[in-house]
Amino acid sequence: MIPTSFTDLYADAARRREAGDTEGAVALLRDNLKTFPLHRGVVYLALAELLADEGRPKDAIEILSQAFTAGCRFKATQLREDPHLAPLATDARFGRVVARLAERYETDAAAARPDLLIRAPAGEPGPDGRPLLVALHGNNSNARETARHWSSAVSAGWVLAVPQSSEIGSSPDAYLWNDRARATREIDAHLTRAGELHRIDRRRTVLAGFSMGGLQAVALALAHGVAACGVLPVAPWLPDISELAALAGSGAARLVPMYIVVGDQDPSLDGATQLATLLESRGAKATLDVRAGMSHQYPADMDATLGRALPFLAG
Repeated sequence: MIPTSFTDLYADAARRREAGDTEGAVALLRDNLKTFPLHRGVVYLALAELLADEGRPKDAIEILSQAFTAGCRFKATQLREDPHLAPLATDARFGRVVARLAERYETDAAAARPDLLIRAPAGEPGPDGRPLLVALHGNNSNARETARHWSSAVSAGWVLAVPQSSEIGSSPDAYLWNDRARATREIDAHLTRAGELHRIDRRRTVLAGFSMGGLQAVALALAHGVAACGVLPVAPWLPDISELAALAGSGAARLVPMYIVVGDQDPSLDGATQLATLLESRGAKATLDVRAGMSHQYPADMDATLGRALPFLAG
């Protein structure tokens, strides 16, 4: 069976390994090296770690070499400080492949720039301008792949802005939102650019995102000065909400309405539930939209989801 998301693949491999089926875990990862192209580097690394843990250093180094051939890139520190790869540290072959992967990472990181994909309805906007939906991609994704999930907002009269981070991932064409300070600077610049290109109703700006993009959307709206009338996190990455609780409890917090979409099979379900409860306890409107049978992924009815969420957030 082909996994429906990278999160499902990773969890299945972990379950097989914990059950003692190491070869099954290895086979699963090998079979799915190309299933999720934007997570390819993560899968290669997970496979190399598994092989190294199983005392197969030659195979682990060969997998990292294949990752380089596939266009992947890693920071040298990420590989050298990975405890799973520690048994490879004294092997000269490991040193050589790490050097090649790190050189590519440094080259690609230096060339990366923030980008903005923006779409708007045809015709002239009204006197107050159009509402703006800013949708942040998840980690190991990009603006082009992300825009298709949010595009129905354009037909509903919204300007859709999909920023692409300048923080690169391990796979070709994959980007991350791990650096909050960088994300804040880039989103501020993208909001300014959207206003230059289109007449925007600033009172109706919704900040949204998937997975890590969803987490950053929440944090940026709460305490980092990104003005929004509401936040729409879809499958937000929330293994722990202690940071968000501290942000929400600060005197400078902006408690805006949130519409949180999460699957009942998502590892962040508990975090999403806690976040909704926290917001309501602080007097903010919050809707928790839990989807039966859904893991860490977009809902199949994303168009209908936007049709419910955007009016709730923008009034």
